Amino acid sequence: MPATTTTSQRALNQCEEGAAILEFALVLPLLLVLLAGGFELGRALLVQSAITEAVRGGTRYLARVPDPTCRSVCSAGAAHAVALATDQIVENTRLALSQVRVYPLPDPPSGTVMMMAEVVLSVDMLGWVGLSPTMRLTAIHQEARVAE
Repeated sequence: MPATTTTSQRALNQCEEGAAILEFALVLPLLLVLLAGGFELGRALLVQSAITEAVRGGTRYLARVPDPTCRSVCSAGAAHAVALATDQIVENTRLALSQVRVYPLPDPPSGTVMMMAEVVLSVDMLGWVGLSPTMRLTAIHQEARVAE
């Protein structure tokens, strides 16, 4: 026996009330993920910029100290350059000190000094999609030694 369509059923099938809210509800999670991703990307770019500037400043200071190496233990000047760069990164990014590592690179090209910073940035959104929830950002800067 074929099903008969009543007038009320036909009217219900043609009704479009509430379609917009349903479509919005379906698209909302994607919009929220894109928005959160944009914030995380902006934060990562801000942190990268901050560590690049801090390493540049620390390397410029390091180029002017008598002993820029940190082979077994940093000289006072090299330790001060590392502390300056570390403090600037922590201050400008509001990251924990344990997330920041700054050090002079050993054996730079002759007549230069090099410094590197590594920052471990927590990005919870990456964990939501099954990736590692941390991102490692690095910055390296090389500067010519200043003649004494």
